[in-house]
Amino acid sequence: MKTFVSALALSWLLNGAAMAVAAQPAQTGPVGLKLTPIVETATTITGQPIRFPQGDNQFTAALVDVAPGGQVGRHMHPVPLFVYMLEGTLSIEMEGHPTHTFSAGQGFAEVTNIWHNGRNLTDKPVRFLVVFSGQKGVPNLIRP
Repeated sequence: MKTFVSALALSWLLNGAAMAVAAQPAQTGPVGLKLTPIVETATTITGQPIRFPQGDNQFTAALVDVAPGGQVGRHMHPVPLFVYMLEGTLSIEMEGHPTHTFSAGQGFAEVTNIWHNGRNLTDKPVRFLVVFSGQKGVPNLIRP
């Protein structure tokens, strides 16, 4: 009988503890969150309206590293893309537009269908994240 009473008491304690835990509200809101807006825009750095492709859309993300004195090489993008600078300073030379320079912590919507080249004119490495808003079967980058 003593064992039965002990088991009954243990069962009551465990069930009571489970009910106490269940009665506490679950944490549903942000905890320890810091949200820092980077950019919100409807146009590229040259003022072009951003037009997303229609059809089988897909995101493609890449980390790009450019050595000191290096360059990306002349190219264009047929799809919208977002760039976030992680390290260093990148100068973007664009056909028919002035050069734009971006540094670590900045984000921007790069030009579409305009020939351009990203150059690292500094003695420090450049690293950036690029996210293409593309379409299946359409290249994200075109070289001459």
